[in-house]
Amino acid sequence: MRPKGIPLALAAIVTLLVTTACSTGGEADTSASGAPLTVRIGAVPTIQYGVIKLGEARGFFNEQGVRVEITNVDSGPNVVTGVVAGQYDVGWTAYAPVLLAVAAGNAGLRVVSNLALSGARGTNSGLLVRRDSAITSFAGLAGKKVATNAQRSALTLTTLAAVARAGGDPDTIEFQALPLGQIAKAVAAKQVDAGLTVEPYQSKARKQFSELADLGDTVADVLPPGTPSVLVFGKKGLSGDRKIAVERFQTAIREAIAYANSHQAEVKAAGAPLAGLNAEEAAAMPDITYRSDVTPAQIAPLVALMKQFGWLKNDIDLAAFVGA
Repeated sequence: MRPKGIPLALAAIVTLLVTTACSTGGEADTSASGAPLTVRIGAVPTIQYGVIKLGEARGFFNEQGVRVEITNVDSGPNVVTGVVAGQYDVGWTAYAPVLLAVAAGNAGLRVVSNLALSGARGTNSGLLVRRDSAITSFAGLAGKKVATNAQRSALTLTTLAAVARAGGDPDTIEFQALPLGQIAKAVAAKQVDAGLTVEPYQSKARKQFSELADLGDTVADVLPPGTPSVLVFGKKGLSGDRKIAVERFQTAIREAIAYANSHQAEVKAAGAPLAGLNAEEAAAMPDITYRSDVTPAQIAPLVALMKQFGWLKNDIDLAAFVGA
């Protein structure tokens, strides 16, 4: 019998977490001292954190002798900076900032695992404007101030492409970088003309600011469904416990991703507290296609856009990047 007032999906997660915490069998070898190896993750907060929590609850990490320590980071570029500096063992973010870092000379970065693929129109990103705004299409962003999570992010890139595709001049857009949690408020307060967002911030914005409207999904406008969108990445050439920890993490996260793809409700329930959502809000989030494998050909459309807008000057060895 579940406690009164706790949704069924959330109750299942709680029960699973307790069961796993009480289990002591099946652990893999750990470090030389016998303690589990910790993997430090830098990540932008998202409901997809549920994949990690399910991996812990199902014992995937425990079986590999690793535990995870997540640090919330406000943007993908800052995740990359932390991994390059050794602050985090792996990073969890969109592909664009990682590819930019590779092109800039950080050839030692590699895919540890893909995490998610882009979905159907309306499930990847949002473009927030005030309902009284004169902006009624992507083309209308030309000459306007637009808030984004980073000057060079997937959201910024796909917006440039969507505006150009709609007949507007993307070179005239003034992008202002803000943390995702502040973008909706900036649009509502008329500090910017529009704002780019993703879930869960997208749904929160519509609930909190009734004066805002969502004009569309720039990601789906310019990239095919199924394009790799989020990855876990790290550095090549690790040694000792760090190398062992990331290898074991890689095995565990891929098991967790496979489980998550067929247990969407559990991912949402587990990730809800970490994303600042209640159970009802989490359940309303769109499903995500989770996939651990990735090929160079799947990333190629994103790289082509980055070249089109001058973000990449040098070619990237995508086969080496994905370990193909």
